[in-house]
Amino acid sequence: MRQPAKKTNTKKYKEEFVTTNGTKLHLGIWPGTKQTIICLHGLSGNLYSMKPLAEKLNRLGYRVLSYDLRGRGNSDKPKSGYGFQNHINDLRGIISHYKIKNPIFFGHSFGCMIALRYAILFPEQVKAMILMDGGGLLSLPKRIQILKVLKQSFDRLDVVYPTVSDYLKLVQNSPLVPRWSKIIEEYFRLELQKYKAGFVCHMPKFVMEEELKEMGGSIQLANILKYVMLDPKRVISKMIENKNLEFEKIQAPTLILRATEMNLFPNDDLLPKESFNSMLKRIPNASGKEIKTNHYGILFDKLKERDLAIENFLLLQGISK
Repeated sequence: MRQPAKKTNTKKYKEEFVTTNGTKLHLGIWPGTKQTIICLHGLSGNLYSMKPLAEKLNRLGYRVLSYDLRGRGNSDKPKSGYGFQNHINDLRGIISHYKIKNPIFFGHSFGCMIALRYAILFPEQVKAMILMDGGGLLSLPKRIQILKVLKQSFDRLDVVYPTVSDYLKLVQNSPLVPRWSKIIEEYFRLELQKYKAGFVCHMPKFVMEEELKEMGGSIQLANILKYVMLDPKRVISKMIENKNLEFEKIQAPTLILRATEMNLFPNDDLLPKESFNSMLKRIPNASGKEIKTNHYGILFDKLKERDLAIENFLLLQGISK
């Protein structure tokens, strides 16, 4: 994204808490004079996931909010009460609290799914959406393949690391993060919390299990069969619910960015080409751009192509005026 020609005096970034839908949520706010952009991070992310891109948008004058979804970061971590409807209710509460009119949603991965469902339920309330590498409808084999990728990410949860360096070494050696950078290092430092004699990741593993259960899945593939045996109607209904989205109801102009590179295995892209094309076809006012990077790279890498696509999209909607 281009830097503004002239710097303007803006209030400083701040963090605060808002209680909504019975849950205390932790937010980061970059004040600005232009339209409000709400960032929605990925499944195991937090508000700092979107920090590098939020700062770029803020330098262009946009007011940007990013928050820890329930169960993540410094937000409350209830034992139950996850799934898309709860996230939608949380998001509605934030929009109401800050009196935001016609927000722009900026989602990555799981955050795209929340944004899409909100825009389907409340089509007249969303100004525009930018979706990065997520939100597509997936076949069962593809969902199983993606669960394998996610499981690699979940292995870091509920583990006590003696030092911050021990944790960073683990992440740096992960094939999920092919290009280490200061931005990525800062993010993974920020997701750590002090715990007894060491450090743990901000998010308990049970949160991931609850989220996946709400989508008809599980961290362990064997558990899916157990859930089917215990309550087959519920599991099947969840699978159907998350496979049938009425994209045609979305009124907001939507930019979809797809990462074309694989992550760990062949054909493990999280937004497959066929899903990407289907979204472009079914969402009435959608445009798309494919970016040569992977799922983490589209979020953390320095990518002029991504930044230019986002800025041009906002300009085209007249949002920067």
